[in-house]
Formats: sequence, structure tokens, C-alpha cells
Amino acid sequence: MRNALVTLAAVLSLHAAAGAQVVTDCGWIGSPANIVEPWEQHSRTFANGNIRVAWLDTGGEPVCCSSHLLVLSPSGNGSDGPVYRQCRVVSARAGEGFFAVDVPGITATYDPARGLLLSVPVGHWHPAMESGAPPIWERMDIRINQATGAVRYE
Repeated sequence: MRNALVTLAAVLSLHAAAGAQVVTDCGWIGSPANIVEPWEQHSRTFANGNIRVAWLDTGGEPVCCSSHLLVLSPSGNGSDGPVYRQCRVVSARAGEGFFAVDVPGITATYDPARGLLLSVPVGHWHPAMESGAPPIWERMDIRINQATGAVRYE
């Protein structure tokens, strides 16, 4: 009964936190040293290779939430200067990642007016995991617009 209550509390807190994902500049989290090995399994390209995503892990710290999503994409159409490859990190909250990111499970759709939409499976830690329960999985949607350079959570 106690485990069921702990899991229910975790699900409710996760639901309350839904939509809290943040997109930031890479900083130290986006270092290539943090890409989970093997790279071939934990990174993918989209849009004819113009967009690359990868699972980042900051060395298991904090234990609950050291996983982030790396997004490398064009900075825009060049009307505000030269186009370059920008680096963004998607996290659960500012300074806090997910328990896991399932890069092979990413699905993609494209809307010419809005850009590429990635649906990314992410696992969240909850207290019942200490008793062997699996993470709580959900999908987060990330929109990448190559024309404007925008990378945002939807």
C-alpha cells in the first residue's frame, strides 16, 4: 500500500511539473564529454543531417536527474547574420535533467510552417524507484524551426 501511495504521489508531482521543461544554451552540460556512449545508439540526425540530437549525462549527478537532450541545429535563415550551428540543451527544469532519455524512441513529424517536431521519450525519477519500480515515462515535444532558429518545448 505504501509503495502504491508513493508511486501515486510521484505521478501527481510529475503531472504538476509537466510543461516545466526548459531549453537553454549548452554551457558545460552540452559538452561532447557528456554524450552517452555509444554515440551511434544515443544520437540521431533529422532534416537531412541539419539537426542532430543526443542523450547527455552529467556523470550521474544528481542521481535522480542527470540526463538531458542535446540539440544541434541551424541558427536561422541568415537574415540577421551568418547561419551557424547552434547548441541547445533541453532539461526537465533549470539545472535539473531527467532520469533517462530514449533517443532511439524519438519520433518526428514536419510542418513546413512550424518546423520539425520531435516527440522524445523521457524517464522521470520517483521515490518508488528505490524499491525497484521503473521510472515514469512520458513524451516531451520539442519544436525546431530551421528558418528562425527557434528551439522550444511544446
